Amino acid sequence: MRRYFLVSAAIFDFFREITNGVAFLLFACFLTPSVTVRYLTKRYIGEYSSSRDFVYRHGVIYDNVTTEVEILDTSKCDKRGCLYEHLRWGDAFVVVYSICDKASFEEAADYLQQLTKLKLPSYYTILLLGNKSDLDHAREISVNDGQELSFRYSCQFYEVSAAENFAGVSLAFQSLIREARSTQLFRALPLRRKLGVNSVSKALGNIFGKNSKGERKKRPSLSI
Repeated sequence: MRRYFLVSAAIFDFFREITNGVAFLLFACFLTPSVTVRYLTKRYIGEYSSSRDFVYRHGVIYDNVTTEVEILDTSKCDKRGCLYEHLRWGDAFVVVYSICDKASFEEAADYLQQLTKLKLPSYYTILLLGNKSDLDHAREISVNDGQELSFRYSCQFYEVSAAENFAGVSLAFQSLIREARSTQLFRALPLRRKLGVNSVSKALGNIFGKNSKGERKKRPSLSI
């Protein structure tokens, strides 16, 4: 039986256990409940209370694996120690910011920096999520800004609209879950096999990871 715990920076926490082909996920979200509700119900809520915690339960199927999802939508934790307590358990993270709010983007960058300090990059998965892509007229953070930040911390990046597009939010989470599963499988490998996988990955990276000018390529990103 394996378990992973995913905590986001603005913010979701996931638990995962796999028993007999059934996966269990536990999310905790604060600051962005609209994304949570959109993912779970395909509906959008423009106004909501952020002063109390809510628990949501949901079942999904990804890659022919049944996944029971339990999401804890929490009120904002103002104490830094509270965040560190979450991060200690995290294996995968969703960092959410608003493309219309420069302060939230700076906060997301701060969370990513903390994750880098507290976690080994090869042992967890990060998704950087720019919300409110439908409000392009009020945009303060460009797509390129989001791409550059995700490239700096080697994480996936999507821009989505919780208000208008369920498919985009769902696709982003599916992508995160798939990568988190791969990370879990890698962590379970014996050390000798890990070294072999790393050697092959490094060799392939040397062949395909650079363009003709020797510049590093950005990780794929998508606005949806």
